Amino acid sequence: MMEELDDQKSMQGVDEYWAMVVRRKWWILGPLFFGWLLVFASAWVLPAKYSSESVVLIEPPKVPSSLVAPNVQVDLADRVQSEEAQVLSRTRLLDLIKKLNLYPSSANSPDDQVEKMRDDVKFELVQAPSPNGNQELVAFKMSYKAPDPAKAQQVNAALTSFFVDENVRASQEQSQATTHFLDSQVRALGQTLADDEARLHAYESQHEGSLPQQLQSNLQILNGIQSQLQAAHNAHERALQQQTYLASLQKQYETMGDSVDIPTSLENQLEGARAQLADLRARYTDDHPDIKKLKETIAGLEKLKQDLGAEAKEKLETNTATAAQVQAMTPRVQLQNQIKVNKMELQTSTEQIQRLEQAGQMYQARLNATPAVEAEMSDMMRDYGNLKKEYLDLLAKKQTSALATSLETQQQGAQFRVIDPPSFPDKAVFPDRFKFSLAAIGAGLVLAVLFGFGSEVLDDRIRNEQALTDTINLPILVDIPALATPAEIRAARWRPWLAVAATVAVVILLPSAVAYTYFWGS
Repeated sequence: MMEELDDQKSMQGVDEYWAMVVRRKWWILGPLFFGWLLVFASAWVLPAKYSSESVVLIEPPKVPSSLVAPNVQVDLADRVQSEEAQVLSRTRLLDLIKKLNLYPSSANSPDDQVEKMRDDVKFELVQAPSPNGNQELVAFKMSYKAPDPAKAQQVNAALTSFFVDENVRASQEQSQATTHFLDSQVRALGQTLADDEARLHAYESQHEGSLPQQLQSNLQILNGIQSQLQAAHNAHERALQQQTYLASLQKQYETMGDSVDIPTSLENQLEGARAQLADLRARYTDDHPDIKKLKETIAGLEKLKQDLGAEAKEKLETNTATAAQVQAMTPRVQLQNQIKVNKMELQTSTEQIQRLEQAGQMYQARLNATPAVEAEMSDMMRDYGNLKKEYLDLLAKKQTSALATSLETQQQGAQFRVIDPPSFPDKAVFPDRFKFSLAAIGAGLVLAVLFGFGSEVLDDRIRNEQALTDTINLPILVDIPALATPAEIRAARWRPWLAVAATVAVVILLPSAVAYTYFWGS
């Protein structure tokens, strides 16, 4: 029994809603049709806009970076955004607006025109997964909307050309600026290096002889000087001994007169010198300075003996002196000659000792100065070496940068290449009449629901027995049916058909309009 009551209530609810739809059919069909017509007609009234699109590919460098390293490291996305700002700059867009006569009917200011053009330009980045897992920029799309498809293509072509040219110019300028900076740094550092090298050479010239690399040669020379000085002292001592001997011999000659036999004394000297030579040879080699000096003394005595004998013989042969005179003259001449030779030996040995001592002092001073010179030169060489290394590193970077600049100049680096030139649009992108037709149906349905339910809610008339009972809370005694006039009866005959015709027309017209815009609405 309860289920039958629920079914009756449900049927009553459906009947009520249907009765409401029937009553408000014109409030539903009218807003539905006119709402659809308003939105649908706007799609044909609004000015059409055509979009020309181009695709620019970002090509990697043609030469591997392992061979020529780029001297400008710029993120591709940052580069595209930077060049986008330059391409869409106010000056460039105003020139393009004036040149192509864009927005001729606009009464706005130039700034408004620039903003409007920027709204019509659209950039879209195309990214792809890279080997390291990140997204890498590989291309970008650029489009421009205009009422004229030819002008849209023309403007897009100009913007694309600006973009590609700007990339080439910016890449070359950045690369050249890097190379120019490195070249100026190399020049400045090279001048500093040359100044340090000149200062180092001047220091070496100033301390010539005391340089660290001359230490061994100075030691060898000083040892040689000391050996020569020792030999000179020995020779000087022997000459002093010889002088003492000759002085005593001369004194004997003066006290004893001509009875002194100087040739015999000379012979005794030769014998003594030869005996001394034999004794030295037993202890030293023939290269010893004492042996060499003793050999020279023996040679001098022998030459003196020969000269004295030859002089005496000459006197006898020329009959300039008697044998007794020659005998008396020979000791005196021999003694005088020995004294002269001895004086010369003393003078020579003294000068040699002075010269060797001065040379020894000079080389000793060089050796004493070498540690300080070595310390200063070590600091100078260290600074010079660091500066030279820095110069060579900077020079290598400059050469690499110059090579990269040459690569950019020849457009062998990363470049922008247009793979899809600006298209000629054959279909408007705004308004999209198909979408407008769908939106028109949606707008009509919304208006139909609002007006249909609104009119029903605002109508306070009582239409059935149940509504009357709920309103007055009294029993109904009599039900008087409606008494229609002849005119109302005639209208009631054709009014349902008119509603049916209007409904059929709306149901057919709206889908037909949607189908038309889908296939032929461009």
